Amino acid sequence: MTNPMPSIVFTPLNRPILGIVSVIVGVSVFSIQDAIIKGLSSGYPVHQIVFVRSLIALPLLFLVAFAEGRGTLKTQHLGLHALRGATMFVAYTSYYLALAALPIAETVALYYTVPLFVAALSVPFLGERVGSRRWAAIAVGFFGVLVIVRPGDGLADPAALLAVAAAVAYAMSALLARRLGATDGAGAMALSATLFYLAASGLLGLALSGIDAATDTHDSLQFLLNPWLWPSPRDLALMAACGLVSAFGFFFLAQGYRLTQANVAAPFEYVALPWAVLWGYLFFGNLPDMATVAGAGFIVGSGLYVIYRERRAGRRRRCAELAVER
Repeated sequence: MTNPMPSIVFTPLNRPILGIVSVIVGVSVFSIQDAIIKGLSSGYPVHQIVFVRSLIALPLLFLVAFAEGRGTLKTQHLGLHALRGATMFVAYTSYYLALAALPIAETVALYYTVPLFVAALSVPFLGERVGSRRWAAIAVGFFGVLVIVRPGDGLADPAALLAVAAAVAYAMSALLARRLGATDGAGAMALSATLFYLAASGLLGLALSGIDAATDTHDSLQFLLNPWLWPSPRDLALMAACGLVSAFGFFFLAQGYRLTQANVAAPFEYVALPWAVLWGYLFFGNLPDMATVAGAGFIVGSGLYVIYRERRAGRRRRCAELAVER
């Protein structure tokens, strides 16, 4: 990507229905990838899967970004693209490492503390004010995390922290996506993120080459330290499928957050939860226990309430701005 003034300027859009549909499609497509990556986690390292996936997705996203920019790939915000790519690489790598050790439904439930972190991070990042009701809802959501993790009964898995870390990083990337969406298209954002994944996963593979994990290593660490292997035709096809999934998923998610406000689109990411239960049961024979269901209920309920309060606050700000203009 180059860095001169762009010939195409994107302005913030307000097409909520299309944005919501885009988010639902993106999340649903990505749910398939969760099952594939969990299935591959015992034989390959996470960075090899991300590398192959990104390599397959790259030409597709290049064509999308090129068409979207009408023959150009220019941006004013190369640094923001790099920062968003870094936060998303941390988010998805942490999430995949958690998937290797936890059931899909539990991983997804912990990951969907994202709206809570978006609200909390909007204070230092955007200078927004979070009222007492939203802080109370955030506290309820984190109580849901404790219900799922159960730190006091010896069942806590350190991989749960990876899922929560993924949520923090993804929340940061969501804030950056909305800011970038004012000038850059969804294809450009998806392309820049995938370029970062390709470079970062290759460098991580080189950095960790020759480091072997012990036989009793935790599943998440094993997934990180597995040696690169030439995949079987079946596994290569699955990795390639992840590339197609990520190309479409990244585009639809970026498009969703570009077409409407984050607090409108975000609730529909919870569509991933029923998909997670379905894929976990069909492919791995896992059904969430009552603690996971209860904790997910706290997380989803508090997340939806936070989004609702943010939407109301946004309406009040717009009304105040209109009153001042008059």
